[in-house]
Amino acid sequence: MKNNMFTETNAEHEEYVEFGLVAVEYEKRLSQVLSESWKIFKSQFVNNRNTITNEAQFQHHFAQIIRSVGDLYSLKRNDLFKIDLEVLYEEESVKRSKYIDITCGFFKNSFDEKTRNCAIELKFKTQSQGAIPLGRIQAYKDLETLEKVTKEKYDMGKFYMITDSKLYPNPADTDTKDEFTMRNGHKTVKEELKVPEWKNIRRITKENIILNNSYNFEWEKINKDGKDWYFLELTVNKVKSV
Repeated sequence: MKNNMFTETNAEHEEYVEFGLVAVEYEKRLSQVLSESWKIFKSQFVNNRNTITNEAQFQHHFAQIIRSVGDLYSLKRNDLFKIDLEVLYEEESVKRSKYIDITCGFFKNSFDEKTRNCAIELKFKTQSQGAIPLGRIQAYKDLETLEKVTKEKYDMGKFYMITDSKLYPNPADTDTKDEFTMRNGHKTVKEELKVPEWKNIRRITKENIILNNSYNFEWEKINKDGKDWYFLELTVNKVKSV
C-alpha cells in the first residue's frame, strides 16, 4: 500500500510526541484528535472495516471515530467532548441557512462552557458520479462556508475529501487553468472566484466564491483492493474580522 501523505502533525506537536504525552492545551489537543481520527478512518476504509460508498456513510463513520478519540483525549475530570451532525448555520449577512456536516469540540464542566471547537465539511466523490467541474466548485464553496463559520462561531475548520477519480488531483491538461482546480500541488490565494452561469451551480450559490485564506492541495494516494483512492485534508484557520 503506497502512502505519500503530507501532514504538519509531527512538526506542530513535536514537543508532545517527544515526551509521549497528549497535548494539554485544548487547541493543540483538538488538532491531535482530528489528526488521529483521520488516520484511523483512512486505515479502516482501505482495509474494508466498514462499507462506505457515499457521503452519508463517510459522515456517520468518521463522526463515530472522532467521538471515540475525543473521549479518550479528555484528560481532566471536567473535560467534556461533544460532537454533532448536520448543525444549522444561518449566515447573517444574506439570511441564508446551511447545515454543517460535523461539529465537535472540548468543553469544561458543562456544554455551555466551550474551550475549543471545529466545523467540518466532507466530500465523497466517485468516478461514476461524474460532474467533476461541479464537484470542484462544491468543494470550494465548502471552504468558503468554513471560513464564514470560523469567523462567526468556530475556532477552526476542517475539509476532508475522498475520491476514486484521478481527475480531481490530476486533471486533464485542458483543465489545469480552471480557477476551481484541485490538482495536486495547487495553492490558492486570497481571491474572488467567478462561478459559471450553470443552472445546477446556481442552486448551490448565486454569488461568486471568495476565499480569504490560502490552501495547499496535497493529496494522498492509497491503493485499496487494486484501485487507487485519493484523500485530501485542508485546515481552515479562523478568519479575523476586519
